[in-house]
Amino acid sequence: MKNPMNLAGKHILFVSDESGLDTAIENQLMELGASLTKYKVEEDNSIEKDLIGIVKEKGSFDGVVFGVVHSDFKPLQFVKPELVNKISYDNYGLFVEIMRSLKKAKGFNSNASVVAMSSISSIRAMKAKMAFCAAKAALDAAVRCLAVELADKGIRVNSVQKGGVDTDFEKGHIQDIAVINDGATEKLSPLGITKAEEVANMVAFLLSDATRTITGTSIVIDGGYTL
Repeated sequence: MKNPMNLAGKHILFVSDESGLDTAIENQLMELGASLTKYKVEEDNSIEKDLIGIVKEKGSFDGVVFGVVHSDFKPLQFVKPELVNKISYDNYGLFVEIMRSLKKAKGFNSNASVVAMSSISSIRAMKAKMAFCAAKAALDAAVRCLAVELADKGIRVNSVQKGGVDTDFEKGHIQDIAVINDGATEKLSPLGITKAEEVANMVAFLLSDATRTITGTSIVIDGGYTL
């Protein structure tokens, strides 16, 4: 029987955050046969110029993974405009710029699939995470709009709204939140904390030909936290 999640022959652009979750996604995509081109955005990057050059050198893409998730934990009195702008750009504005630049560079093959990493923060209010929650909500709205705009080329655009992932707990601010909320993430997740490999499986599924008509959708994977 043919594996519907086989990614052999697919060229994937991976906009990487170089996190533990990104490593799990990268490993899974390569295991399924995908050819990856990794791109990490630095402070002085000219994204449009970079992506035009990448497409010119390596060709257009069958899939794009936007893996950037930059969260923060700040009570309202510390949520200054510069913080809001930074969190918004990293989690939403950067995705829009990547998509715009790829479109200009003619970097999408027909029937390509785009997967953006979102968060359940998009749909679940969280104390002291207002800027991040709003940014990922904007990302999910952009996903729906781009799904409509790019549908004439057969291009699918979806996001994954992840909850707490095991690799997240390696980050200091996540550890701090776990202490402050008295372990609420574990307590409110009936099926427990999601493993990075599970999120990687979801990303691979959305990139594969098994999902030709799934678009404009944000898929929750959170162990039941938002139930």
